Amino acid sequence: MSEVPICSIAISSEIPADEIEYLETSLQMNGITVQKSTTRVVGADDVVFIATVLGGVVAAIDLIERGIKLAQVIKNWRKELRSKGIEPKGRLEHPKRPPLDLSKATDEEIEEWLSRK
Repeated sequence: MSEVPICSIAISSEIPADEIEYLETSLQMNGITVQKSTTRVVGADDVVFIATVLGGVVAAIDLIERGIKLAQVIKNWRKELRSKGIEPKGRLEHPKRPPLDLSKATDEEIEEWLSRK
């Protein structure tokens, strides 16, 4: 069964490596399949994760559930970074909608962006 992308998460290379690893681990612990993209979107050193769900009949329901979990993980990660004095530089991307800047977006904007189909 193939996987359907939810979105890409592009994280600036300015974010410490352990914080990027923490995000990746948090996503996986919440059942979100992620893989590092071999292509870079912004700069040569940026890290890009592709968040996916399994395709098929259950995909529509799973997509909504995973979008909610993904929003929560990202919100928690941003909060954790900010508590350490680190600005969460990165963005969410999807081919059918404008990118969302993680350093400027509110929690509500992240939830709304990830709830769109």
